[in-house]
Amino acid sequence: MKVLIVHPHMAVYGGAETVVIKLSQNLTEKGVETAILTLSVSPALLDVCKDLRLIKPAKNFPYTLKSTSFLHATGLINEIFGLRTLVRKNAHLFDVINFHNFPATWSLFPINKPSVWMCNEPPDLWTNPNPSVPLRLLRNCGRQVDKWIVNKYVTSICVADKFNAERVSDRYGRQSSIIPYGIDCDFVSRGNGKKMVDKFCLEDKFVLLQVGWFTPQKNQLESIEVVKKLKNDIPNIKLILVGSDDSSYARMIKSYIHRNNLEDQILLTGHLSKECVRDLYHACNVLVHPIKEQGGWLTPFEALCASKPIIVSRKMSASDIIEREKIGVVTDNFVEAVLNIHNNPEKYLNMAIKGKQFVVDKLSWEKFCKRMLKVFENVNNLNIVGIHA
Repeated sequence: MKVLIVHPHMAVYGGAETVVIKLSQNLTEKGVETAILTLSVSPALLDVCKDLRLIKPAKNFPYTLKSTSFLHATGLINEIFGLRTLVRKNAHLFDVINFHNFPATWSLFPINKPSVWMCNEPPDLWTNPNPSVPLRLLRNCGRQVDKWIVNKYVTSICVADKFNAERVSDRYGRQSSIIPYGIDCDFVSRGNGKKMVDKFCLEDKFVLLQVGWFTPQKNQLESIEVVKKLKNDIPNIKLILVGSDDSSYARMIKSYIHRNNLEDQILLTGHLSKECVRDLYHACNVLVHPIKEQGGWLTPFEALCASKPIIVSRKMSASDIIEREKIGVVTDNFVEAVLNIHNNPEKYLNMAIKGKQFVVDKLSWEKFCKRMLKVFENVNNLNIVGIHA
């Protein structure tokens, strides 16, 4: 069997890109001929993907956030046509098409071929909580087109958790296979916290860590509010915010930190390598994850691999797993949760150790890829039966 993985951009090494790379590596190791089709690849990811087959245009498409304005949103048209051109040139060479982030799902139309969508979340204006009227109208029209395309041209849908399964059911009226992502616990476990303690002068600090792009969905403002409210109760508190910080939201965050005289308590590192993030997991006292409905699935489980307590919001899509397994704090009161962990470190360390064991037992990339391969085989077999019926 041959699988074509379609992901719009490999421009950053985020969670979605990690899923694509791990899936491609694992399928290749199992003897499944696999290629990643994408519109752009960053130089850093070229090195990571050096042993994988990449299908990309002669010239990289620029990667930008598309939901910031009506004008930026229209840039999706070029991406859709770019992806469709590449997919139509290559689809006949593969048995199954595996879509990831939007607008990959629109790239197969009007070809009928076995396809599987790994739905991280249904498409929406995730990075723009206050869209203009033209942008809202464009979104509403796009939703109708998206529903028609997905229901006509996507054979099977996979999601990582119950939360997204319910979103798929609400949006498309379809059932989906729940396949939790994998976590590279062995990689995270090898982290060296002292490197980051020395680099960022964290000795004797109570360190909060948040990892993710600066967007309203990642909600860094909530973590900053925690520091603002607790700096007297925890005088040595330090918040480290890791992630690309060149957005308008990031500029607002920086201004807020300055206006509230929080520069000594808050450090923005910008984008860091996975090795540095791994070391920061080991250097922190607690991971704070006040994100909303989009993205951020891997981060809290990675922190558990460093045996660090985690606090996640109730809106985080994997919060039901964390709450059910009692391996972290699920709450909308981050101030209270941070204070409890500060005052009862041993209790929450034990919770984190339990969480690490859960990740080792249940969330390997091997398990994720094995289950995805089964879905690919099922849709391919359905196609073969259809041909011979």
